[in-house]
Formats: sequence, C-alpha cells, structure tokens
Amino acid sequence: MKRIGTGWLIHGFAALHVATVVVCALLGWPDSVILTLLTMVLTVLICQRRGLTVEFTAVFVVLVNILGYVLGRLGAELFNFPSVILNRSLATFLTTEALGWALNLFARTYHLPSRNRRPWKENLGWLIFAVVAVFALRVFIELFLFRKGPFQGVDVVAAFRSFLSNSLVLLLMLIGTLLFIRSGHNRHYSLDVATIGTTLFIGLISVLGALLHTVGLPFHWTPALDPALLSRNIVIALLVEMTLFGFTYMVEYAVNIRRELGTQRERRHLAEYRYLALKNQVNPHFLFNSLNILDSIVQDGEQEEASRYIHKLAGIYRYMLQHDGEKLVRLGEEDTFVTMYFDLLRIRFPEGLSVDKDIRPEDLSRMVVPCSLQLLVENVTKHNAISAAAPVVIRVRTDGAFLTLENNRIPRTSPPVSTGLGLPYIRKQYLDISGKDILVEENDDTFRVRIPLL
Repeated sequence: MKRIGTGWLIHGFAALHVATVVVCALLGWPDSVILTLLTMVLTVLICQRRGLTVEFTAVFVVLVNILGYVLGRLGAELFNFPSVILNRSLATFLTTEALGWALNLFARTYHLPSRNRRPWKENLGWLIFAVVAVFALRVFIELFLFRKGPFQGVDVVAAFRSFLSNSLVLLLMLIGTLLFIRSGHNRHYSLDVATIGTTLFIGLISVLGALLHTVGLPFHWTPALDPALLSRNIVIALLVEMTLFGFTYMVEYAVNIRRELGTQRERRHLAEYRYLALKNQVNPHFLFNSLNILDSIVQDGEQEEASRYIHKLAGIYRYMLQHDGEKLVRLGEEDTFVTMYFDLLRIRFPEGLSVDKDIRPEDLSRMVVPCSLQLLVENVTKHNAISAAAPVVIRVRTDGAFLTLENNRIPRTSPPVSTGLGLPYIRKQYLDISGKDILVEENDDTFRVRIPLL
C-alpha cells in the first residue's frame, strides 16, 4: 500500500482540526483535548518521517502545541465573520497548515542520516514526558487559568504584551536557556536526570523572570509584591520560557547537525582523496614501469644511477607516509616531492616531456593540499600522447594567489585508462578546507588548472 505523502498528511490533519472544531461547537463539547491530540500525532508523524531524533520530536511536540494554541486564539480574533464557528475553523485550519509545513521544511533540512540516528526506543521517555507535559499544560490553561485562576477577568493579551515588552528579562531568560542547552550537549546524562534537570530549569528561570518583571526591574522598582500579579507573570513566563527553550534547542540542534554532517563530509572526501593519491602511487602500472626502469639501469651496470633512482622512488613513498593524515602542506615540500616525481617521469619518458617551473620564492611557504600538484602532473601523462615528435610541455607557476599548471594538449589516439576522479577529489578537498574552488580552463590546444594557495 502506497504511503500518503506528507503534504496530503498535513492537509488531512488540518481538515480533521476543522471538523473537530465544528462538531464540538455543535454538540457543546470542549475541543481543546482533541485538538491537542491531533496536533501531537501530526508532529510525531512528520518528525518520524523526516528522521528527527526522539529528543527533538519531544521538543517539537511542546513547541508546536504552544504555538498552535497561541496562533489559533489570535487568529480567531482577527477574522470578523458573523459566525464564531467559522472564525475558529479558519484560524485552526490556517494554523495547522502553517505549523505543519514549517515543521516539515525544518525536518527535511536538518535531519540526521539513518546511520547516525539512535533508535527511538532508547529515548522514548522524552516523548512520553512531552506528551504528558502538553496535556497537563492544556488542562491547566482551560480548567484553571482562564476560568477561576489569576487570569479571571484580566485582559490576557495585555498581560502577555506587558511581559514581552520587558526586553531585559527576555534577554536574560534567553541567555540562561542557551547556556543550559549548550552545557547539556557537552555532558551525557541519563534520561531521568536530564528530564528532571530540564523541568527544574524551566520552572526556576520562569519564576525568576516573573519575579523580576513583577517588581518592575529594570525600568522601575515596586517594593510591594502583588501575589495575583506574580502568579499571572509566572504562568506567562512559563509559556514564554517553554517557547524560548524549544526555539533555542531547535537552532542549537540545527547548528550541530550542520557541523556534524560537514565534518563527516570532510572526513569522507579526505579518505577518498588519500585513497586516490595512494592508488596512483601503488597501482600496478606505476610499479611495473618503475621496476622495469630500475632493472634496465641495473642491467646497464650504472650503479650510481640505480642508487639515485631507488632513493627518489623511496622519497616519493616517504613523502606519502609522512604527510598521511595532513590536510595541508607547504608548497616548498610539495615542490620537492614533485621534482622527484618529475625525475622518475624523465626516465620513463626520456624524450617528449619537459617541465618549466616559475614558482616565486615567497610562495613556497604557502599551503596546498598534499599530492595535489603530483596528481595534476599524473593527469597530464594519462591524457596526452608523449613522444619526441610531439613533445608535451608542463608549465608550473605561481602568482601569490594561485598555483597554475598548464600543458599543451596532444590527445591520445585511444581513450586513456582513467577513473576521472582526480580533479573532482582535489576540488572537494579545497572546498572542504577553505571554501575555495579550483579553476579548470581548457581549449583545443591547452589544458590549465589553477589551485588556490592557502
């Protein structure tokens, strides 16, 4: 059976919200509990579909219900249709659609890959706690807060506006919330400890915020403390803090996810690049050619030449081992390495290959990705037919910002044996490390690659 799309799921729950409002109004029943249940089910379904963690799903259960209640109440007052049912139905429908699509957009953007997610059953207590907290809050609001509690006969909108206008109190609550959430990310608490700690923190900072606002800080000081006013401010501060906590957790979560995915991408690209560089040096063709050349030198009795060849070959592998795991090396080291590699190529191609280097001395201390220049040289030998009749000239130069490798093109008559991954891997490395891209320019006669000097 085909699964219902997320868009249709949101539309369906918006329609169920409207049907609940209409039916309960006609029967004279309160609709708050059913609407709360529908909103929580929609939130959980979207979060589960998009791969959010259970902890973040719990936060969204609280946040979406608070925002849904506030926006629904405010929306109903904005419409001026004669029918109260119509006003509430429109407000409920638009609120559900807006929150559903906003949640879906966020979840699609900041989800964890499946291999990084922990099973929901490991932290299901967070979700149960959130559901119970939302129901308790909704019952408290409906049965106590506005009927016979401290808000009886009070302009609720004016009370909220007064609290929200106290910018210093809001700023202190936000800073405290951010510090609490960040400190929790650096420690690993059990579910019970984390739940109790979060509850106590929200309660404590709500009471402190309400107390500061009630006594008039920072704008004026009121020594006499009104218990009824303090009670109202505590309730308002609690709702505000729960919203602040949800938004702050959401932003912190999004930043951490981006950082984690970015780190994983860099590690993957670095591993691929190292594999490619190592493969180019230990592939059978390279070893076969190198050993054949060495055997030829030995057979000719040129012991000193054979010794120099062995030392250069060893130097190439030594460089690879020394800089394994490093993201950047100095251009001077890379130049020394590539010079040894050029020397081996000259023995392999005694005629038809020449190198013209113009590297500024002041650029030798700049940084490049290890083996990037060598891979570019290897790329030239793979894609060009090198012969005395049609020589290939490799030109290497720097200008303070880029290192440029350029060669004339002598295309092979048969396609080269190549994976086509060299340039993409080099590009990934520079983008991951510095955010700078390599520049590739080519025409029928010339191939040019420019890599940033970091």
